[in-house]
Amino acid sequence: MRTSRALWMWVRGRKSIPGGDVDVFTAERGTLAVPVAFAIATGIETVVLHLVVPWLWLQIVLAVGSVWSLLTLFGFLAVHRTHPHYTAGRRLVLRHFGSVVASIDLDDIESSSCSSRFTETAPTVVDRRLFLPNSDGTTVDVVLKTPVPVRLPALLPSRRKAVSVTGVSVFVDDPVRLVGRLRGAGEASAVAR
Repeated sequence: MRTSRALWMWVRGRKSIPGGDVDVFTAERGTLAVPVAFAIATGIETVVLHLVVPWLWLQIVLAVGSVWSLLTLFGFLAVHRTHPHYTAGRRLVLRHFGSVVASIDLDDIESSSCSSRFTETAPTVVDRRLFLPNSDGTTVDVVLKTPVPVRLPALLPSRRKAVSVTGVSVFVDDPVRLVGRLRGAGEASAVAR
């Protein structure tokens, strides 16, 4: 159900973000290559099966199954694209495939910097650092003043873990803008004190 809704939002060019003063930070670069490759392979497979399978009813069942698998694949991609990371007020909200992984108060951020890391390609926690990469790794490093609870995403609910982290490495399309936003919030907080 969530993938169908996200697919409809993606087609209409909408994003699932709260109203108000919100800065959106997408992580879309490099996410279309694999789904497009699967779509091409599925299209070729459908044509070949149409030529090889002699029974019309089986051709129809296989074609419907292929179209359904493509809709599911692009639905998961749509969930990712319609649920970006964002800052709202004094919070940085990090999401992965529609689920909130971390909601970090901007006052808890000690420093942030643009830094490319290619070691992790799946969400994980290593040495109390949360990694939210895409296939190109991560582009922003955040150091936290105090440990922050995060909920590691996983397809199966039993695999989702809640842990505390002292750092975050995340991929965003515009790392300079995110670092500027986080630094600007930290400076404004320091001046207010």
